[in-house]
Amino acid sequence: LSPQNLVTIGNLACGVGAVLLCIVGIVEQDAEKLYHAAWWLVLAEFLDGVDGKIARMTGTASPLGAQLDSLADAVAFGVAPGVLAFSMWHMFAAEFALSLHPRLLMVAPIVYSACAVLRLARFNVDHEEDDLKKENVRFVGLPSPGAAGMPISMALLYFGISDIKFFDIPPDVVHDVRGFLLYAMPFILVLMGLLMVSRVPFPHFFAWMTRSKKPVATLAKFIFMFGFMCLEPEACLFLFSFCYTLVPIITQFLPSRRNV
Repeated sequence: LSPQNLVTIGNLACGVGAVLLCIVGIVEQDAEKLYHAAWWLVLAEFLDGVDGKIARMTGTASPLGAQLDSLADAVAFGVAPGVLAFSMWHMFAAEFALSLHPRLLMVAPIVYSACAVLRLARFNVDHEEDDLKKENVRFVGLPSPGAAGMPISMALLYFGISDIKFFDIPPDVVHDVRGFLLYAMPFILVLMGLLMVSRVPFPHFFAWMTRSKKPVATLAKFIFMFGFMCLEPEACLFLFSFCYTLVPIITQFLPSRRNV
C-alpha cells in the first residue's frame, strides 16, 4: 500500500467510525457520541484533501488510488453525513417540539447519498483519461466533501454555539438557533444532493489554499484559518462551509459570468 492509499483508507475509517458512533449514540442516548462523530468526519475531510497531494508529491498517483478515493468518499461524505443528520434529529427533535413527515426524514439522507454516489461516478467517467499527476482546480457540481461540510458543520455548530466566547448569546437565542439548525438539516441534505449533481462550477478548496505563486499569500491564508479555528472552531467550520457553497452559486448570476 502506497502512502496516499493509507491516507485514503484513514478517510474511510473515519467515515465508518462516525457511522458507528452515531449508532452507539442513539442506542445509549449519548449526545457526546454525535459530537465526536462530526469531528471524525472533519478529520475525514482533511485526509481527503491531502491524499491527492501526497500522491502527486511522491509520484505514486495511480488509477487504483483514484478509485479507492471515490469509494472512501462515498462512505465518508455520501453515507455518514446523512446518518449524522438523521441521528441528530431523532435525538433532539422532541426537545424542541419539532415535527416533520417521517418519510422526509428517511428520504432526505437517501437522496443525499444517491446524489453523492452519482456525483462520484460522473467524476470518474468524466476524468477517466485525465493525467493523474495534475490536480483538479475546479469541479462541475458541488464535490462530495464540500456537500458533506454543511450537515457536518451544522451539527458542530449545534453543540458549539453555547460556547462562543466572542460575544454573549442569550439562552433563548441559542435555543432558537439550535432548533433552526435541527429543522433545516433534512432540507439541507436534499439541497446539497441537488448541488452535487448540478452543473454549477465549484473550486477545489485545498487547491485554492495551496496553489499560489506567492508563498506569503498562501501562508497568510493558513494563518488566518488556523487562528479562526483556534478561536471558534465550530463557528469557523460552519462559516467556511456556508461560503464555499453559496459564493459559487452567486457568481453564476453575475453579469460577467453570464457573458462568458
